[in-house]
Amino acid sequence: MSSQRLGEAIELLRSVYGMSPSGLAEGAPGRWKTLLEVVAGTPGKDKDGESGIALTEPDAVLESPPEVVRDTLKRTGRDPRRAVALQALAGWWPGDLPQPEWCEAEVARRAELTGIRGIGPELVDRILLFVLGIRTMPLSRGPLRVVCRHGWCGMESEYEEWQHIFHQASGVSGTSLEKIVVLFNRVGRDHCGSQPRCDGCPLESLLPESGVCEPEGP
Repeated sequence: MSSQRLGEAIELLRSVYGMSPSGLAEGAPGRWKTLLEVVAGTPGKDKDGESGIALTEPDAVLESPPEVVRDTLKRTGRDPRRAVALQALAGWWPGDLPQPEWCEAEVARRAELTGIRGIGPELVDRILLFVLGIRTMPLSRGPLRVVCRHGWCGMESEYEEWQHIFHQASGVSGTSLEKIVVLFNRVGRDHCGSQPRCDGCPLESLLPESGVCEPEGP
């Protein structure tokens, strides 16, 4: 039942935000540029012309001093805190358009990514989904808060249960996980921060009759 309701929410968000049900939310999979954007963000406005090293070249990232990578990220409007992780990923990355067998080895790739300093569980899942094309839902605060406040799942639920409900809802709504990430991050940012702002939220009509179910935790 929760998956069904979540699927309805996805369809509603898709119609309100004008998104098609499928397709990638970020860059093309199997590309270093996509990995760069997932980890450190896209260039800031009017900062497309990079200063410093060529961040789109993994060898340049790997061979440069950490402070140079950090400075280049900052100059281009990306997240400089990702410098150490990005350098480690440059050494991990096998090159653009890696072999399908390498991309599909989820257990091995997850273990490798988890072992990289500065990469938490949510970012691991983002890399697996957007870069390697592995169907896994990144569980950031936005989606967790939206789902918990509607009573569709509890913050105490295990990782596997969260994955199950989002995978089921993806099938119910016919919407890719990539698009679901974008939809829920947007509604979470606009209406479901540390304090809910339900007025004008596209999902307000789906709240339980008793009102918002406030989750415990962050």
